[in-house]
Amino acid sequence: MPSKVRYSLRRRVGWWLLPPLLIVLAINAVLSYRSALEVVNRAYDRSLTASIKAVGERTHSLAGEIHVDIPYSAFQVFEDSAQERIFYALVAPNGKLLTGYAGLVPRELPPDTGEVRIATAQFQGEEVRIGAMRKRLYDPLLAGGDAVLIVFAETTGARTALARDLFFDSLRRQLALIGVGAVLIVIALASAFRPLLKLREAIRNRDDEDLTPVEGGNVPTEVGPLIDAINHHMERLSAMLVARRRFLADAAHQIRTPLAVLTTQAEYGLRQNDADEMRRTLASLLATIHSTRRLANQMLAMSHAEAINGIIGERAPVDLSALVREVALDLVPLALKKHIDLAYEGPDAPVTLQGNAAMLREMVANLVDNALRYGPPASQVVVAVAAWGGEAVVSICDEGPGIPEAERENVFKRFYRILGQGDTEGSGLGLAIVREICWAHRGRIALKDGAGGRGLCVEVELPLT
Repeated sequence: MPSKVRYSLRRRVGWWLLPPLLIVLAINAVLSYRSALEVVNRAYDRSLTASIKAVGERTHSLAGEIHVDIPYSAFQVFEDSAQERIFYALVAPNGKLLTGYAGLVPRELPPDTGEVRIATAQFQGEEVRIGAMRKRLYDPLLAGGDAVLIVFAETTGARTALARDLFFDSLRRQLALIGVGAVLIVIALASAFRPLLKLREAIRNRDDEDLTPVEGGNVPTEVGPLIDAINHHMERLSAMLVARRRFLADAAHQIRTPLAVLTTQAEYGLRQNDADEMRRTLASLLATIHSTRRLANQMLAMSHAEAINGIIGERAPVDLSALVREVALDLVPLALKKHIDLAYEGPDAPVTLQGNAAMLREMVANLVDNALRYGPPASQVVVAVAAWGGEAVVSICDEGPGIPEAERENVFKRFYRILGQGDTEGSGLGLAIVREICWAHRGRIALKDGAGGRGLCVEVELPLT
């Protein structure tokens, strides 16, 4: 399975911040250039307006004849922009060019109120900034009206160059600010991730068996759910480790006795010369081996049940009625051997729940096996399955000696056996295994008196959902 590529969260945050910053910079650059061009046009347009008004003040009409006197001051304002070309025109009310460049007329004529209108246009293949004003001369002898049109135009090269200079100055400042901002972002990210690095070191330097909760008081709130999940996982691991240690301690304690018995029986058999005595010793040895094997199997089942308690990994739909019926059929030979009538009662329809089929089978097998082992010959064991109220109920009732009410909680403890009851093969783990599996499936288990107060009835309730 190919390993997944690891990535740096800090680098990913940085890359996510970079494109928006570049987009903002591009938008701001466009707006800055337009703003710079507008400011430059506003400044140059003042000069253009001043020139037009200066010409307008020196233009008058007498007896139908227009006199124009263009002052030097009208061009003096453009001396600082010697590289620019200046165009002008004065047009009589009848449309006749009085002086200047022919064809220099704005698209829209200004009103005859003396207002100057300025716009961008094309003249002689160049882009110009053109200003126009219509001045009334109040001469009734003029043909076509009494308002003369005064037009001044200037090429825009100097304006564009100045606006470009202002734009680049502004852009340099913006880039400097972004650079400072990037440095501050790097510092902020380093500061924000420092608690995570400390947390990593704290976990890395822990003892191998230290599963205490991780302190999450000094980490960002966004990491809180991760800390909670880690602590929850550590709690489960701690519970599993405790179960493992308890299993090892119990195994060491419980296996020691049967091994000592086996050793003693084997040594005793080796000292015998009588064939019958040796046969009896071997029979006793075989019985001890069977008991030890049963103990080992139940201890392994107990270990497995404790491990999955609350952490069932393999959940799948299980037909409980079919499972219980199969377990009962598997144990029919034991029932026949003890001359016990083993009966099954259950619905025809499936009783389906989500669970671990192997562990549920182990639970039912332990209960039915206990009922058959503790039930007297010629008695009856009834295994029943039912479903109501969103729960499945499995009950196993026998006609054995039962369990006193005072002992019913104790029998769920591991290796606990009631004095004077049971066969020698019992290990005291059956009901402990049953309860662990029941709890793992969020169920409940209860021990009750059998019918008529005779025997024991074990009821297990499991949620169907």
